[in-house]
Amino acid sequence: MGPGASFTFLYYFITAGVVAWLFAARLFGVSLITPLSSEVGLLAGAIGGLLGVTFNRSQTLEVTFDSKKKFRQRLNGVLTGMGYGLAEKAGSLSRYQKPNASRFFAGDIFVQQRETSVVLVSRASNIRVLAKRLAD
Repeated sequence: MGPGASFTFLYYFITAGVVAWLFAARLFGVSLITPLSSEVGLLAGAIGGLLGVTFNRSQTLEVTFDSKKKFRQRLNGVLTGMGYGLAEKAGSLSRYQKPNASRFFAGDIFVQQRETSVVLVSRASNIRVLAKRLAD
């Protein structure tokens, strides 16, 4: 499982905050230690952290099934419809990713096959789409 919500928030908070802090100081022609640039950095960091947690934190989804073969076909159809293809398989664990450069922005989807269920791990935005499409 990937990083949790707190690490994801901190990563995006710090990254967005520092970039906005430097940008505000340059844009307004003030020092980096003035309250204006610091407040802009804090606000941008909070917004960036919340957006990062909403869309990019790692989440897990467990789906149960009756027929392994039918569910596997359905899952492959859903993943193909989302633009993902099988990148590698090791035992009961499979890694799906998008082709070309888009894989760096979409994130991988990890699938662990169990006897009567499958566990999916990916970004929160991917898990929400998978949960919706697999529920239909």
